[in-house]
Amino acid sequence: MRADTFVRITTHHGKPLIIRGGLARTFGSLASFLAVLFLTFGLYVLGDAFENPLNAQAAAILAAAFSITLAAILLYFLLKPRRNKHSRPVHFRREE
Repeated sequence: MRADTFVRITTHHGKPLIIRGGLARTFGSLASFLAVLFLTFGLYVLGDAFENPLNAQAAAILAAAFSITLAAILLYFLLKPRRNKHSRPVHFRREE
């Protein structure tokens, strides 16, 4: 095939859809809702343990700590900047 039969695909945003889309953009709202839910649950259980220290169970405190940790991990992966180590190849299509 001749080289002039191929045309470079350009997008409106300058980036291909595979780069613009990602886990954080696709499931970001769901993950942020879960992070807020885990954080709220963990803080609620820890607040209850501080109000009633004699009735607090060890399992409840561990569940609260685990919940807050999950929320922190979700927020970290949502907010960390993406590193693009691999450059994407230029995509071509045939001109018809």
